Amino acid sequence: MKKLLSLTTALLASGAVCAADLSTIYEQAASNDAEIAAARATREANAYNVTIARGALLPQAQISYAHTSIDSDLSGAVVSQVVGGNTVIVDADIDSSYDRDLLTLSASQTLFNLNSWYNYQAARTGDEAYALQLQMSEQQLLLRTATAYFDVLRAKDNLSSAQAEEQAVKRSLEQTKQRFEVGLIAITDVHEAQASYDLSYVNLLGMESALDISYEALEQLTGQRFDEVSPLRAEVPMELPEPAKAADWVESGMEKYPGILMAEANKDAVRLQRNATRSNHLPTVTLSGAYLDGDQSTVDSNGDPYNGNITQIGVEISMPLLAGGSLYGQSKQAALNFAASDYQLEQQRRAVKQNIRSLFRQVQTDVLNIKARKQAITSAESALEATETGYRVGTRNIVEVLDAKKNVYAAQRDYANARYDYIINLLTLKLYAGTLSEGDIQLLNTWLVAA
Repeated sequence: MKKLLSLTTALLASGAVCAADLSTIYEQAASNDAEIAAARATREANAYNVTIARGALLPQAQISYAHTSIDSDLSGAVVSQVVGGNTVIVDADIDSSYDRDLLTLSASQTLFNLNSWYNYQAARTGDEAYALQLQMSEQQLLLRTATAYFDVLRAKDNLSSAQAEEQAVKRSLEQTKQRFEVGLIAITDVHEAQASYDLSYVNLLGMESALDISYEALEQLTGQRFDEVSPLRAEVPMELPEPAKAADWVESGMEKYPGILMAEANKDAVRLQRNATRSNHLPTVTLSGAYLDGDQSTVDSNGDPYNGNITQIGVEISMPLLAGGSLYGQSKQAALNFAASDYQLEQQRRAVKQNIRSLFRQVQTDVLNIKARKQAITSAESALEATETGYRVGTRNIVEVLDAKKNVYAAQRDYANARYDYIINLLTLKLYAGTLSEGDIQLLNTWLVAA
């Protein structure tokens, strides 16, 4: 039994440290991210606006029942009586107690009401805008997940470079101290090496903190803790964006970006709301009917209520004549709101154009930057080797050696950051072009080292 428990514990421990890939992180985020959950709930709630607005156009019906206990004592009541074959009016005292029951059933149907009709059409158009809002939130979740994931990898790479730099500078410090002890160098070289090490150590602490923070961001997104994620492979196809013309990306954004489509739908909804407000000046026609069954409000000579039923049906036509200027104010306000929605749509289009063009150029720059940063590593390593050789023969000092080492690790960090910048900028470009999808997450997942 002990052996079995030990084996189970070992298996659980090995599973706990298994690196999660981007697809796994995205699945967790899609299920647990509070922001996307709120967006879905908001979308579902707003969908009922159509049902609410449609209700004003459909039949309305109400039923009510009233039970009233009445105790009356009337003195000097005027009643009619038959005396000797003749009807005479006499004064009488009436004392009665009775229960009155009344059942009322009423119904109505709007025949003509442009205000309700336009409000219903505005609600339908607004529902399309809410659907686009959810679509945008889902695409933003893709970008937020990828950003959080590669921020972890960025922090890990920066930490690895900082650790290697700290160890290398530490070894140089130890060698410098040894050379000083045998009288080969001056004490100033030791001080320079110590200062360089202190800075490297402080940088290392900062990188460790940045990694912890990046994991916290990942936990906030997914709702669970991850201790390891799959790294990016050394060689991945980071190429120029396709299509190769910024104009094609702009055209795609104008047609597909949810933000623009949402602004267009919002403009249409505001236009319909303007029409609804204008129609407040027009007449409305309503068909109504009612059925009453029970004791009536009138009583007979004995003080008892009449019992019976009443059926009524009619058509009501109403039209506002004067509302103190409020209808005029509402109409002008709605017109200005429509104008504002038109300006907002234009602003959205301009912003998307600018973002797409800027991101397109940035991705192009990132591709060239990656190649340059990779070559810079080779150059920095060659420079370090030459500087160390010069230091050994006395033509270079310790400061130059330490600077050369830092240049190597800085080149490695810049190369790693350039690759992550390319990925995030490309995804952001696709977001504004309206083409970002789960397929992009699956593609990026193939760029990772398999767990």
